Amino acid sequence: MTRLAIAMDLGTSGFRAQAIDLTSYEIISTAITTRHPLPGANVIDHIHFALEIGADVASSIVIRAVNNVIGRLHIPADKIDRLAICGNPIQLSLFQGIEIRDLAYAGKRKLEALGVVPPKREATVLAAKNIPNLNLPGECDVIIPPAVRHEIGADALAMMIQTKMLEKEETSLTTDYGTNAEMALFHDGQVFTGSTAAGPALEGQQITCGMLAVPGAISNLNPEPPHHRVIVLNTEMFAAQGPLVNLKDGTTIEEGDICPVGITGTGTVAIMEQAMAVNLLSIPRINTVDTELRLGEDICFTEEDLVEAGKAIGSVRAGHITLCHEAGITLEDIRTAYMSGASGTYVDPLKAQKLGM
Repeated sequence: MTRLAIAMDLGTSGFRAQAIDLTSYEIISTAITTRHPLPGANVIDHIHFALEIGADVASSIVIRAVNNVIGRLHIPADKIDRLAICGNPIQLSLFQGIEIRDLAYAGKRKLEALGVVPPKREATVLAAKNIPNLNLPGECDVIIPPAVRHEIGADALAMMIQTKMLEKEETSLTTDYGTNAEMALFHDGQVFTGSTAAGPALEGQQITCGMLAVPGAISNLNPEPPHHRVIVLNTEMFAAQGPLVNLKDGTTIEEGDICPVGITGTGTVAIMEQAMAVNLLSIPRINTVDTELRLGEDICFTEEDLVEAGKAIGSVRAGHITLCHEAGITLEDIRTAYMSGASGTYVDPLKAQKLGM
């Protein structure tokens, strides 16, 4: 009898899940929300909502959204053996329904004055029945990774473990590229961690024609001189050939296999890098007549988008520089950089590197 598992990421900008066949380890289905269920665009907004309206209300909203995502996977609930869930400490705490005020306030005295006892956020396996209103079989295992510190999320922690970076002698860096970019630098036997408020631009949000990674989203841009080939996600979420376009005016030189409808985060990075390569972009300006890059008749990348993406990339780079400063090294001393998160996993690493990511 086929048994199933679900891997779910409670991201700052939305929830993502995949159903997995535990026999073949094949991915059966994927479900993604287009935004976070709580109001706001970052973890500060989410925790503020929980403090003002009530942590129990915030937790119930999160659980309801998780149930909706599970339902969208279209798999039989009685076949689900486990749910592996990750996210930053705030998202995981809301999911578990545990204390969050220790994540909101700084200082031991403040927490003591409020009577807050920080809960243990160690790795744990719970029965689904112990998480109120979670629509899974009662004995289904819910696997929750540890929250080591406020600023290091499960994605970055998993990358540290998976790559075995802590077992190597070289200086290395891992970054979870998302709305809340968590990062860890390993140097001379020590781990330095931090996070930056990158914002949602790297996930295709707050961009004029931006969108999450869904079918029709531009995920990459490749040169075919003197024009550029748009790469678009198809219905199976694989990269497919889009149209060949003139970035200056959006003229379609050659039709592709799929028509783009918007730009995702990895596409944003690729557009900026390719435009810089052909001198159509010199920060903070776009060097075209209408100060826009055109990727088709109805899709553009504006100077306002450039500012938003620049904030995100600059925030991440500032985080990297800060960690290096704390470790007493420079960026040039880093031998290997690992990328995780939705954007980090699928972005063209060479294009990202050229932008200073």
